[in-house]
Formats: sequence, structure tokens, C-alpha cells
Amino acid sequence: MEKMSTAKVDKQSQSGLKRTVPEGTVEEALELNKLYDDLRKQLSLPRIDRLGGRALATWDPDEKAVHVLRKDGKFGNFGYSHGGRLYLEYYEALYLLEMNRLQLEYHSMIMSIEQAYLLLLGETATPKCNEYLVYAHLTRIGYILVRHQNIPYYDKIEPTEEDCAWALALNVINNRAIPENVKKSPHFVKVKKEMKQIKECITKQQLQEQKQLSEADSSTINFNGKVISTGKRKITIDESENPTEAKRRCLEVASSQKSFLDCLKDEPEYKQFQATFAKFDIVQMGDTAINTEDEVRSLHIAFDLYLHNNGFKKRSPKPPTFRLLILGVHEPLPTHAEITNIYNLQKYPVPILVVSVGESKQIQAFVYYFS
Repeated sequence: MEKMSTAKVDKQSQSGLKRTVPEGTVEEALELNKLYDDLRKQLSLPRIDRLGGRALATWDPDEKAVHVLRKDGKFGNFGYSHGGRLYLEYYEALYLLEMNRLQLEYHSMIMSIEQAYLLLLGETATPKCNEYLVYAHLTRIGYILVRHQNIPYYDKIEPTEEDCAWALALNVINNRAIPENVKKSPHFVKVKKEMKQIKECITKQQLQEQKQLSEADSSTINFNGKVISTGKRKITIDESENPTEAKRRCLEVASSQKSFLDCLKDEPEYKQFQATFAKFDIVQMGDTAINTEDEVRSLHIAFDLYLHNNGFKKRSPKPPTFRLLILGVHEPLPTHAEITNIYNLQKYPVPILVVSVGESKQIQAFVYYFS
């Protein structure tokens, strides 16, 4: 009975996944030799590397860029041409490597993705890493990102009357130069003349509607049954001949009558608001909280973002949908002065998309619209 039980235990131990054969036995040596022979047989088989679906590129040390030797698939949104050759930006090469669409070689040796990271991004932490994270994430979800180009797109767009009005307004407010194509527009002279007339009407307080006043008595206005004087009356012949005397009489009448704003102060809603407002503890901002010119950071736009369904063409691109400003770890969001400075530096202003990269490589985006 004891021999039968030991035989059953040996069979069960040999049939399982765990080996219980002692080391240094003849059985172990034979099994290892068999495994070695199978491995040599597998390694000696001829292997064919199929590059179907992958482009071939090599590292160009002179240009410090990735030179594409053979394209495979669509490359419409990737690369740039220089000296009759097609090159890839570092973020484009890494993205294609991760998508298994590119084989990168260094001195005729195929590089792994880890080696490509060290070559293209460097060993130390640089802004390139954050730029690539943002580029790869937004490209995977369908957006088109290209290197930022601060060029005017006005020459490719026929300006409208609204564009002419905005160009004239920004020229007065922000001293922004008026684009040449706006000046050449047939609407420019007409809009400029109309805006000049409106400016004169505002400064002189003489609207065209005032010239067509009716002869009806408009000296009183009825607000919920309350008759309130407007301080206006018909001009007489003597006053039209002597405007100085007429002005003096109007001032006397206005000072003796109660104005419309004073009547509103007697309303119960105004008194209730006044009592509530008096309870507020108003804290004035100190001078230390105001950013000086030395504290304003010089931020730069990294990418131009296009939507995938807008018919993007790299040779003749349209104005981008957003411009990307990338912030690294522990970098605060831009202040009003900083974001305004970035917006005004654009030759063709579009909304700013601020992207912040966290410590765990999480990405948060904030859109800044300007009106």
C-alpha cells in the first residue's frame, strides 16, 4: 500500500505545471537539450520583415530632424519640405512611431520607441515633452495640429462691411494696423465715412432723429400714473435769435424742477437696495496685487488647431479655429494682461486655447474668446 501511494504521488507531481524533478539528473539534462534544440531551430528560420503600412525614415544629424526616405499611406497633414526633401517634426515622428506607421533608423539601425524618445525629446525635462503629449492626445481624437505660423490670412478672404468696421475700430482702440486688403475693399470708404458721421453725431449730441421732432407736446412723461417733467420745452423765436439767453433759461428751469433720477430715488425698491448695499464690506485692492510690467510673462503659442471637417490643406491653409498655448506643471494660468498681449500679437486674431499639463500627465483646456 505504501509503494502504490508513492507511485500515485509521483505521477500527479509529474503531470502538473510545477516540476519536482531534482536538479542535476539525466532526465533534466535531456529535457534542457531538447529545449535548446527547439530554440536554435526557431532562430535559424529565415524571417522576412514586412514594411507594408509603415513609412521609412532616418535621423539627419545635419538638419536635426527626421528625414523621410519612403512614404506609405497619407502624409497630407505631416511633415514639411526643405531642400527637396520631406522632414518630420519631432512630435510628428513620435506620433507615427507609436501608431506603428513609421520605422525610424539611426545609422542604418532600427530604433525602438524608447530610443526615439531619448533622441527626439532628450534625457532632461523640456517643454517638448508637454508639447508632444498635447499633440498626440488631440491628434488621436481627430483634431489637426500644425506648428504655429503668425501670418495674416486676410489676403485670402474677401472682407465684408463688418470686417471693415472692426478693422477701423481696432485701429482706434488698440492702434492695430489696418490690413491692406481691407483698405482695398470697396466697402472700406463707405464704412469709414459712416463711422465718421456717427462719431460726429455722438460728440455733438445731434442725432438725425432730433431734426424730425413732432410738434406734439413732449414736456411730460407718464410712468405708472406719475407725471414727471423732462425739462424740455418748445423753443421760441426770441430764443432762436439769442441762443445764450435760451441756454440760461433752460438751466434755470432744470435747476428748479425735480429730475427723473431723483424721482426714482423715492421708490421703495431703491431705498431697499440702498440699505442692503450699505451693509457690504468693500475691500479695495492694494497695489501689491497689481501686476507690473516686469511680472508679465512672455508666453508663446505652440500650435494652430484645425477641425477635421473644415477641408484643411497644408499647402493653402485657412485661418485656424484656435491657437494653442501650452502650460507645464505648476505653471499658473495667464493673467488678463498676458492673454491680452498674446491675442494682440496675432496678425489674424482667433480664440486662444490654453492647455495645462498636470503632474499625472492629465490635460485640461480653457478657451478664451475676445469680443
